[in-house]
Amino acid sequence: MTSLGVPEIDATVTIVEQWPEIVGPELAEGVVAVAVRGQELLVRVDDPAWASQIAWLEAQLLDRINDLVGPGKVTSVRARMARRPGL
Repeated sequence: MTSLGVPEIDATVTIVEQWPEIVGPELAEGVVAVAVRGQELLVRVDDPAWASQIAWLEAQLLDRINDLVGPGKVTSVRARMARRPGL
């Protein structure tokens, strides 16, 4: 799968587990890393303002992710609007 451009499962798990350190505690409250599809990180946001923030910070987030899991494994971040369970 790696030869097809899909990151190793370890990279995906690392990103999800380290998400609060990648984005900071405030942003982690409204944005949750949920999956990596191909080279795209999918995040769930519970407010459109968080989606805008993710778009604005994408380059910085990708730099942090590359430092964590290696370059080229994730090349974009896409925010999807969804209410958190229980809200």
